[in-house]
Amino acid sequence: MNLSEMARKGRLRRHDTSAQEVADLLRIVDAGLADARVEAISVDRRFCAAYDAARALADLVLRSAGYRTVGAGRHVTVFEALPLVLGEGFTNLGEYLNTCRAKRNTSEYDRVGEIMSGEVTELIEAVEGLRAEVIEWLQTHHGGLWQPEE
Repeated sequence: MNLSEMARKGRLRRHDTSAQEVADLLRIVDAGLADARVEAISVDRRFCAAYDAARALADLVLRSAGYRTVGAGRHVTVFEALPLVLGEGFTNLGEYLNTCRAKRNTSEYDRVGEIMSGEVTELIEAVEGLRAEVIEWLQTHHGGLWQPEE
């Protein structure tokens, strides 16, 4: 599947992003990562904060590529689109983040206490690594959207 096919299936629509939108989403990512590092809050809340950072980062990638999610299953769609935009090398990461989505859903809607602190650390590290790669990708492929903060 590719992005055009996802759009034809009603999962994506075309979207013109801006440097401001990219900067705003990156601030959401950074806030989520900062919150996820606060050990005074529960492991479940920290995981959800790291997950929200991952989702915002994947959304930033998709919007920079000219699309945004629509309809039900937006979180699934944004992670499935990640390797379609960044390349096949991101397939495993997209699958991992989708697994994190399911864990986050359990924590948000069903019960707490099933997430271990090591899973929070692993997710934070994954998001930090992806963030660095996304910045490089933006600079290389969408330089007009990347404005380093001063």
